[in-house]
Amino acid sequence: MSDQSTLSGVNHEQDAVSAAANFDFTNLMQLAELDTTELQAQMTRLALEGIYVCELGKVGFTAQASNDPAKPANFNLALPGTILAFAPLHKEDEPKINGLIGQTLNERYFLFGENIKEAVQLLMGRYKTVGLKHKGKMGGVEGYQPGWVDEAQGKRVVVRVSGYVDKQEQPRVRFDWLSPKAMKKANIDWEIMGRDFLDEHGKAIEVPLGDDKKAA
Repeated sequence: MSDQSTLSGVNHEQDAVSAAANFDFTNLMQLAELDTTELQAQMTRLALEGIYVCELGKVGFTAQASNDPAKPANFNLALPGTILAFAPLHKEDEPKINGLIGQTLNERYFLFGENIKEAVQLLMGRYKTVGLKHKGKMGGVEGYQPGWVDEAQGKRVVVRVSGYVDKQEQPRVRFDWLSPKAMKKANIDWEIMGRDFLDEHGKAIEVPLGDDKKAA
């Protein structure tokens, strides 16, 4: 009986160690077994500044009610991307590169209800910048007919994340999708995208690399 109890205890401990290694916790014992020796301390939950190559996951809108019932609803577009490569802006972040590969870069695009037309047009411009279809049925809402918003899923984008301080003096980050010209300026070849550059209707066209001096 005692041998069975001992073996049972060993198995629980091994399970806890395995869960800790995979960051897959279901109880307090597994959390307690986490060894942080190889982890780097993180001072903020904000994405690190630098340039990311990401493969977009399932994109989609969620509604956010306005504080004023008389005003239209606002919307958030989730744009999660699996990190395939990362070039940090700051040298001190270089040791964190390997730990980020395979993780998710979570970007949200806010559409202010009172300026919804402009917000949609700016979103179209974002897709246009990186050569994604942006005309026709928009989609992006689960359970409804998919559209060009959904077609971004599985596509690669290059994202520059830069920090700033908002009006309340709180640190924030900005996400900018890089055009082929901006990628060229950053010494990133379009081939890393593994896809065609598309026009507004989804037809493959020549990649607009342009002149280095005009890259933006």
